[in-house]
Amino acid sequence: MLVTVLRQPWLGLTLVGEPSGDKILITAVHAGGPAQGKVEPGQFLAIARSATPETAISLIATDVIEEPDVIDSYELIRAFFARQSLLASVLASGEVALHVATPDGAPSILTIAPSQRPLTTLPSAFWVQIVTGLGSLLIGAWVLALRPRDLSTRLFALSGAMIMLSAFAAAIYSSRELAIDGSLFRFLAALNNIGAVGFGIVVICLFLVYPRRLVPNWVLGLLSGTVALWILLNLAHALPSPQMGAQLPTLLEMLAIIGLIIVQRFAVRRDARGRAMLRWIGLSVIIGALPFIMLISSPVLFDTAPAVQQGHAFGFFLLIYAGLALGVSRYRLFDLDEWAFRILFYAGGLLLLLAADGLLIMLLHLQPTASFGLSLLLVGFAYLPLRSLLWERLVERRSVERHELFQVVIDISFTGSATERSRLWRSLLGRLFEPVDQVVTSEAVAQAAILRDGLDLAVPAVADTPALTLRYGWAGRRLFGSRDAKLAEQLVRMMRYSEASRSEYERGRTEERHRIARDLHDDVGARLLSGLHKSGVDDVQRVLRDALADIRSIVGGLSADCLPLSQVLAALRHETGDRLDMAGIELSWLLEGEEESDCLLDYPVYRGLISLHREIITNVIRHAHARAVEVRLRLSEGMLSMRIRDDGDGIPPSTEEARTGHGLLGIRRRIAELGGEIAFEPVEHGTSIAISLPLRSMAHGGEPARTAQP
Repeated sequence: MLVTVLRQPWLGLTLVGEPSGDKILITAVHAGGPAQGKVEPGQFLAIARSATPETAISLIATDVIEEPDVIDSYELIRAFFARQSLLASVLASGEVALHVATPDGAPSILTIAPSQRPLTTLPSAFWVQIVTGLGSLLIGAWVLALRPRDLSTRLFALSGAMIMLSAFAAAIYSSRELAIDGSLFRFLAALNNIGAVGFGIVVICLFLVYPRRLVPNWVLGLLSGTVALWILLNLAHALPSPQMGAQLPTLLEMLAIIGLIIVQRFAVRRDARGRAMLRWIGLSVIIGALPFIMLISSPVLFDTAPAVQQGHAFGFFLLIYAGLALGVSRYRLFDLDEWAFRILFYAGGLLLLLAADGLLIMLLHLQPTASFGLSLLLVGFAYLPLRSLLWERLVERRSVERHELFQVVIDISFTGSATERSRLWRSLLGRLFEPVDQVVTSEAVAQAAILRDGLDLAVPAVADTPALTLRYGWAGRRLFGSRDAKLAEQLVRMMRYSEASRSEYERGRTEERHRIARDLHDDVGARLLSGLHKSGVDDVQRVLRDALADIRSIVGGLSADCLPLSQVLAALRHETGDRLDMAGIELSWLLEGEEESDCLLDYPVYRGLISLHREIITNVIRHAHARAVEVRLRLSEGMLSMRIRDDGDGIPPSTEEARTGHGLLGIRRRIAELGGEIAFEPVEHGTSIAISLPLRSMAHGGEPARTAQP
């Protein structure tokens, strides 16, 4: 095709037929072309061989028409092809004489030698037709390769070949400068007619079998044979007029396609997938083919000029193939429903803008610039809000607003009963997606996924509910889309996060209850029990004071207050001194690294440290028969090293007794809870216990202690 176009003799002129007359005007002279510097824009009167300028052929506006089908009769079409052959022979003869009229009206004869046409001079309409024809053919072949045995894909691929045939043929003769050989022109026009009318009948056959088969194959054959006969009659010039052979069939085919879309819509009214296919495919055909028919074919039937250049109008067909490719191959079909509405809204806004612009120019006689600006304002203030409203009503249709979802998920996850959580989760899915059924699936579902081309939506197990398959969303009115899958996945993640938070909350609450119960039992309970066996008033009061101190410490822990390590150690030193003094035991207290004693301790740490130290001192008082106790504390890099040594009887050498006797089992448990270590150091007299404790809370992920602010 490129070879055919580029081998045509080229003068380097842009020629346009005068709309209101029968003249050809030179509107531009190409830089670097044969006519540069010789010809100026003006009227192109005639052309002749340079050797015989007196035999010039007068030029008329019809010589440069884009499409011969607009000519009124077959007789005039034959005359047109004969003139094309005559003009082409003149251009191919070598040097030619151009009869032109200068801008002041004076005629002149200029001699020019045509050259081969450069690729860069081909008009934009040529490339639009190339891209459309090639794109239609390749998309059709791609869909056919995906489903080669399907009749609908075969018809689709055939329709792409028809568009290529029509577009490629038209691209050659519509991009000519003045003339090409008449026989070639007639052959190309026939190919264009076969492709255009053939496309219509192939699409009709497609909608007769897709998405729901409506007729048997013999009906398809009968329709195709009838159209083929009509094409042959037109090519043989046997019809009353060229318009009946070209424009009328395409218009009738378009009406038949629209009618079949309506029939198919009724046929698939209970099939969600079929409705989605039809909505997208029908929209693609109507948006693609209808503008071409209205802008090119219909004006010719009513004896008016086409609204746009035919070459540019071919671009509409590429929209059809993009849509039909997605629909017929079912490639990500479940996203097409939303995109169909989106394209419809934008196309509607564009048409409304053009209509408003035209009405303002016609009714108010405004200048084009002013009318376009006013139309843009009208569309912006009227159509766009309406579009948003229609989008929310027709596409999103959300029964739960997004800002409410978080609160709903939190309410579900913190519901006390597992049965109630499951019921509320199913209810939320029902409100969001309105499925016909929620089926429990035995298969593991890792993440929300669309099944059966959008008919089902798989939801992972969450909220004490097994994995579910939501069947036929929105009561079967439309398919699940990727937006729905993303929403379901976000809900599942939000629910899992909320459930993890609830589990942590419940675990912390349980641990806090156990801690309070243990502290009351081990500390307060033990002190009160020992008080029952005291006979002296002073002893009983001391026990009660210690018990009250323990209760205050436990209550302080409930408020989650932190205490500086220096305050904890000071209280321990004071308490230990009092207790040992009453028992007649001397205390030696040494602290190293006081500069680090301003760190803050969480309740579990300082409570554990106090209880541990009390337990050790209690064992010394009760069992060691000691006369002196030495306590050495050292702070270094978030660790507290504590060595408590007495000069008493010591612990028996039995390993078992050292592990379980004399209350040491409770000491080991408390150290383990704090993440510390204990060691019994060998000494000559008494007992020496070395303890190493991290100043951090094991219940809070091992976070280091914070520094107290002055």
